[in-house]
Amino acid sequence: MILVKRTKFKILNYYQKWFYENIQLFDIFRIVSYKQMDKKINFPLFKRETFYTLLINLHSDIDKILEDFSKETRYEIRRAERDGIKVKKNISEIEFINFYNKFAENKNIYSTTMDKIKSFKENKLITGAYFKEELCVAHFYICDGNISRLLYSATTVNSKVSKSEIGRANRFLHYEDIKYFKELGYRFYDLGGIAKDTQDDKLQGINKFKEGFGGELVRQYNYYSPLYSIFLKLSRGD
Repeated sequence: MILVKRTKFKILNYYQKWFYENIQLFDIFRIVSYKQMDKKINFPLFKRETFYTLLINLHSDIDKILEDFSKETRYEIRRAERDGIKVKKNISEIEFINFYNKFAENKNIYSTTMDKIKSFKENKLITGAYFKEELCVAHFYICDGNISRLLYSATTVNSKVSKSEIGRANRFLHYEDIKYFKELGYRFYDLGGIAKDTQDDKLQGINKFKEGFGGELVRQYNYYSPLYSIFLKLSRGD
């Protein structure tokens, strides 16, 4: 199964196409991006971008998946269980948006909106980890029945929950999400990208966190139509 997300900006339609095998010819004349294609192809006028991510094979036995986690990650998951971290599936969209946008403001990154969230229709799942009844971590996935891909992840800001407790909750939520998607019969759990060969300290820290879950590093490709760059400037107000 493949995903198509349509977003409307003023009178324009922008399409995001996930996990496609080939580019469709008529998309030369549309505002469209193809996300995470396995094939490296040369398509007229389309810009190609290399993308790396970590994929966990959910067809493996759960004990094998856990064994591939780093020692620190396994410890933090066990500690989170002892601390009483609770996980909730399908948290409300409005709760997630409010939570994520506070995080985005704190990190100076782009926020999200109800339109963006709803554009994925039923192909999404939002999960959360709660400590002492406070939401401290939230994950937003896009799902196609085969791949569960982490798209947004946020942690609480201005909270009495410590950084170490938040880190444990985050690892525990990933683990519980992995088990959940495995039970649903998904094949891959996608950790949402790796900044390969980065020299940025913050990105290196994120890489280390994700690498703690094992998985296979894979190279994929994003493709952008000729009209995409123009649309991006308009939508950002450049």
